[in-house]
Amino acid sequence: MLERITKRQAEIVRAVVNGYVLTGQPVGSAIIVERFICDISSATVRKEMSVLEQMGYLFSPHTSAGRIPTDLGMELFIDELINIYEDSIENISEFEDFYKSANMQVDKLMKVTAQQLASASQNAGFVLTPAATGAVINRIEIVSVTDNIGLVILISQTGTIFQKKIKFETAHSQEDFYKISRYLNQMLKGYEIEDIKEKGLAFFFDSSTDLGDLGNSAMIVAQNLIYLPPDQQVLFEGEAALYKRLLEEHPNTGEAEKLVRILDDKEFLMELLNTLKSDKRINVQVGLDIDGEHISGISVLSRGYSVGGRNIGSLGVIGVNRMPYEQIIRSMDYSSAILSNVLKETGELNFNGEIIVKIGKLPERIFNI
Repeated sequence: MLERITKRQAEIVRAVVNGYVLTGQPVGSAIIVERFICDISSATVRKEMSVLEQMGYLFSPHTSAGRIPTDLGMELFIDELINIYEDSIENISEFEDFYKSANMQVDKLMKVTAQQLASASQNAGFVLTPAATGAVINRIEIVSVTDNIGLVILISQTGTIFQKKIKFETAHSQEDFYKISRYLNQMLKGYEIEDIKEKGLAFFFDSSTDLGDLGNSAMIVAQNLIYLPPDQQVLFEGEAALYKRLLEEHPNTGEAEKLVRILDDKEFLMELLNTLKSDKRINVQVGLDIDGEHISGISVLSRGYSVGGRNIGSLGVIGVNRMPYEQIIRSMDYSSAILSNVLKETGELNFNGEIIVKIGKLPERIFNI
């Protein structure tokens, strides 16, 4: 069990993190007294830093008196920032300019959200798209790829687009796919995939349908959408900047190269981000546990976005420990509010089959700092 940290000790940890983020170098007591905490002596700071090192919040990389924050110290710092900036958005005009587009596809909105978070963090930004299993079906379309392969497009009521290629035993024309799509929309529109799975497809399918031989193909499409739904996606932007910073700034080159390889594995990334999903406002993980080994030097901040109070996806930042956390937290708060608001809207399908959303009232400034 961790020993309770005092207010003064927390101030010193905060000062060390701030100094380390600014310079990338160990922070000594003289710098803390000169730049961050003026009402205590260097001797007191040195004593407290020694205690904090024993407690696991600080680390001395060599024999000098300077300290750098450990993963535990970084978590303390970030958690305090989250509490300070909760429900506050400062200088949101730059975010409004970034997002406020009269006609923006939902998928594009998610992509630019990841880009915005990458820009704010100067590392990598991500958006974990909603899982198809929780989607309410708004429309199903099938596009012919070859004679016996069709691209099935499921559009949810929130405007999220899911795609899956399906191979059929017999050849089908585009006209066949139009007929199958119309039938599936009549049977399944307005239902949640999980509800359909629970009731069983037989409950929804009309035995008197005039689809003829196409009935079997319609069932194949439905089975693939309901029982083998399209994979959840992670939109990852800024990975090149993240990898560059990891290789340049991480104190252990071997660990940095291992992190680059691991983060390039999208399955690992998906699993990591899903484990961080929760009802908490912002989730923080400093360091990664890989194959029983804890690797420091990287931080993950994740925040959910929701529809109707239900968390359906997440967004956030993955980066080196030296990041502008105040700006990142504001960006995550605002981006989450934008996505949640947009996904409440009903998408409209235009003639190109694209979901168009009109961003209505943007989140109001709660208060200015």
